[in-house]
Amino acid sequence: MTFSLTRINAVLLIVLFFLPFNGITQVVIQGKVVSESTDLPLEGASVYFNNTSIGTSTNAEGRFSISLPDIENTELIISSLGYQWLVYKPEATTIQNKTLVFKLAQKEEQLKEVLILTDAVRKKYLAIFEREFLGITEEASRSTIRNKKDIYFTKGEGKNVFNAYSDTALVIVNKMLGYTISFELVEFFYDEQSGRTSYYGYTRFEEMGDKNRWIKNRKQTYYGSTVHFYKSLIDNNLKKEGYQIYMIKPMHLSTDNSNKGNKNMITQSKTQQEMDVAVEVNANQVIIKDSTDSNKFIVNVPGKLMVQYEKDPSSKNYLSKITFIQGSLPVGFRSYVTSTSSLISLNNAGIVNNPMDLQYAGYWIYEKAANMLPLNYTPD
Repeated sequence: MTFSLTRINAVLLIVLFFLPFNGITQVVIQGKVVSESTDLPLEGASVYFNNTSIGTSTNAEGRFSISLPDIENTELIISSLGYQWLVYKPEATTIQNKTLVFKLAQKEEQLKEVLILTDAVRKKYLAIFEREFLGITEEASRSTIRNKKDIYFTKGEGKNVFNAYSDTALVIVNKMLGYTISFELVEFFYDEQSGRTSYYGYTRFEEMGDKNRWIKNRKQTYYGSTVHFYKSLIDNNLKKEGYQIYMIKPMHLSTDNSNKGNKNMITQSKTQQEMDVAVEVNANQVIIKDSTDSNKFIVNVPGKLMVQYEKDPSSKNYLSKITFIQGSLPVGFRSYVTSTSSLISLNNAGIVNNPMDLQYAGYWIYEKAANMLPLNYTPD
């Protein structure tokens, strides 16, 4: 029996065959990747679980084998140069003892108005892209994008807005955390006037040698990160992990400018002033289980959420040295989270399902792709 699923111009066929159950709890995905138009196997296609270091490549027959990780709601990404990538969410109960055949569609030529830039302007745009994509941290300073030549820029919706894209995965070498990262860039935009940046994509981590060399640096990067915060929020142990959260609410104040010296003055002139007030809240007031998916959580942030971390993260000292943070520095940091959507959706690993729904201010604005750690990373 066969059936098909279509997503992002690709077709997934699941071919069933039955084997005797042998009691093995580890689920192994057996698959084959072929071209949708020719049915020929695609050798060297990348197969990985998004935001993890769990991945492999197809052999000459287009076949692969990969173990399903113990991460709920994980996404399997299949990509090959010149083809549209495919995103598939495997479930252990539906893939056990089956062979998956992934048919990838060739990428269609998209008519994009690529900006024709002088060398000087392209250098400027690349510098902005690296800063806004990698971040402004010690991790970013020790990271490089190998294939910057594959980055192109297009005009965005607005006078001072530009987008960036790449037809191939960006390769990031992070010498501080010990990862080589392949990043399939889906979307990137930068608004020069407001300084606002948004991007998202699919990520594969590969170890750079013995991972024991990077234990200390990875721990330092994890604690105080957005993922650490969201995991603490999900587990309802914010205070234990060093966090306090506050809802920022506007308070309207009236200032009376009446002329008290004139007793015949009946009307009073009033000016309205607004002041933000921080009201401390707990995890139960802002996060609930998603009623439609037990592996997801919903965060409700009506307005702005202020996050106070009571410990010093590793990058704080680096930022102070390069003068982004000056003067007397109190312990810890403060960040702000604003949602562009009515609700924020998280998976149970503390990853925001749609990063475009969020805007950060404060300390977290400096931490970006160079500070990412894989979902299967644990600080213990």
